[in-house]
Amino acid sequence: MTTREKILQETENFILKNGIEKLTISKIAKKLNISQPAIYKHFKNKEELLTVLALRFLNEQTLSAIFPFDTTNYTQKVDIIHDWLWAVASAKFYAHQETPEMFALYTTYVSENQTLSQEHILEMVQSLQSAAALSKPEQAGALIQAFAYFHHPKVAPQWDNSFQEQFENVWSLIKKNFE
Repeated sequence: MTTREKILQETENFILKNGIEKLTISKIAKKLNISQPAIYKHFKNKEELLTVLALRFLNEQTLSAIFPFDTTNYTQKVDIIHDWLWAVASAKFYAHQETPEMFALYTTYVSENQTLSQEHILEMVQSLQSAAALSKPEQAGALIQAFAYFHHPKVAPQWDNSFQEQFENVWSLIKKNFE
């Protein structure tokens, strides 16, 4: 494991155990038995470290199923779209439930950074457009916007046990356009 990866892993472990509020670069350096300047060789500041960690959590741990989305066992575009949207929604729902500290990091460092947020949405649009063979990225973007309630972190506090039922109710309105 590289030093950079060790720093990311220890930072994630610290956040999961203590919360993001108590995190300092010096605490991570001490845990790894390295100097603070050693951390700054890999990350220019704490914000960059947390941003990289948030994106890693989002793309590698939470949404890995859509980058790329495997369409091998599908024959219908409508099923691909449904399952892609559900993969995003359910991944974020479970991340919010199971690792609220990391979900809070994602909320802070991705959704509140306009550039990162736009990059994330663009990656999602490209993934859905490719998976469903949609002719225009605007179609994928519109679908993602229509289901924002089920993936946007600002709405997460409202998610409850009826999450999947609510998702399917919205889907029933949309699916007619792809059958």
